[in-house]
Amino acid sequence: MKNSNQAASPIAIIGVGLRLPGRVDGLDTLWPHLTGCHDLVTEIDPARWAVDALSHPRRSEPGRSITFAAGVLDDVAGFDAGFFGIAPREAELLDPQQRLLLELAWEAFEDADIPASSLAGSDCAVFVGISGLDYGMRVLDDLSSMSAHTMTGNTMSVAANRLSWTFDLRGPSMAVDTACSSSLVALHQACEALRQGQAPVALVGGVNLLLHPYPFVGFTKASMLSAGGRCRAFGAGGDGYVRGEGGGVLLIKPLADALRDGDRIRGVIRATGVNADGARKTGLTIPSGEAQAELMRAVLARSGLHSQDIGYVEAHGTGTRIGDPIEARAVGAVYGTGRTQPLPIGSVKSNLGHLEPASGMAGLAKALTVLQHGVAPPSLHTDILNPDIDFDALGLRVTREAVALPPGRRCVAVNSFGFGGVNAHVIIEQAPAAGDAVGSGAVSAALTGGNRSTAPSAGCAARQASSCSALVISAADEAALRQLAARYAEALADTTAPALLAQAA
Repeated sequence: MKNSNQAASPIAIIGVGLRLPGRVDGLDTLWPHLTGCHDLVTEIDPARWAVDALSHPRRSEPGRSITFAAGVLDDVAGFDAGFFGIAPREAELLDPQQRLLLELAWEAFEDADIPASSLAGSDCAVFVGISGLDYGMRVLDDLSSMSAHTMTGNTMSVAANRLSWTFDLRGPSMAVDTACSSSLVALHQACEALRQGQAPVALVGGVNLLLHPYPFVGFTKASMLSAGGRCRAFGAGGDGYVRGEGGGVLLIKPLADALRDGDRIRGVIRATGVNADGARKTGLTIPSGEAQAELMRAVLARSGLHSQDIGYVEAHGTGTRIGDPIEARAVGAVYGTGRTQPLPIGSVKSNLGHLEPASGMAGLAKALTVLQHGVAPPSLHTDILNPDIDFDALGLRVTREAVALPPGRRCVAVNSFGFGGVNAHVIIEQAPAAGDAVGSGAVSAALTGGNRSTAPSAGCAARQASSCSALVISAADEAALRQLAARYAEALADTTAPALLAQAA
């Protein structure tokens, strides 16, 4: 990536759809897990496959995985196919990753308080980070199960194209696979499309579901998975990463347009960037500290900020013996040196595992909550720090407890790199003060998410009369309507939600 001193035009994040381990269905439900130091890593349910038969404590054992520890979702099967106009026969062969993306896209529209129908026929772009082929591999286990829907249901490109088809979005539409950096690379591509005028608004995200044992076996043989079953990012004893599943979808548009339209702004993307390691390392899967530092400097220059403006770095932080020290040295060289106080760093992977192509969305979601609350929450499994990293010399501080961001402007950097050598970096800033009061999405944002099989139907548009004398609710069917009414009743009864009470008064 070429360095540039020309500041990039800022991009607003106006909607967030999120699904993570621990029943996380939005930024508000993620934050308590982070501040509560919750370890959300569990085990793959034996109902998915024969976990016991495929496990073995020796990495070299053929056809076996050393671990099936993972951050998992409670429900990967539930899906309201009828809501999206998908026939049951087609839905059966639809990769659950595509199903989840549809739900998350709808929830991102809801969070933004923008009806999906209002963008139908527009040049809204779609960029999706995705790399898992698990569901398709299950189909290949039984070739007789293939039908006319197999290919469209299990092709990576269609994961993005299906969103464009379902919502009639006519801008650029593509899937991005750079392994673990996929979703932040997709975000960079989406931001560039907006800046170049290719689209007025974009859906961008990433998804990862663990639906077949073969990646566990493969990553075991590559000595990448932690035998202990935990991501000890920047901690002593880190022996690899733990897999995780989930996803996130953002709705983004140029900041100037968001302010003009009165959108509620979750955060502002100041700059993004992507580069590749090339051959400046000893192996294909070994990270390059030189390449990472080069990218960070370039993105920082494009942001128009100074290194001291960055109050926290959400690192890639997988807990590997090689990767963590390399990343720490790169972050320290760009952001840590010359500071009066050490720079806080951490990794959400220590809470919920590594979501691989969707990991950038998980890290970005955490970064948005850090901006919102002004606090960097603890990073887990760091009671003893990695002795191979000189944090003091690098000007870095692993957040072993909550750390308040410095007063003034709040800016956070998010780092991500793929095991093939593609790096991505993003700098985001707290929403402008005016954005805190604009938009009318507070109620609908608080109520999006919930049960996966019914959340999209239950989240249909609700509008209050200007006099606040009536709360009008609609949904696709009676069951969804009842669920939505119950969720509104629960939210309005919550005395800790003054914004909701004010609107209901």
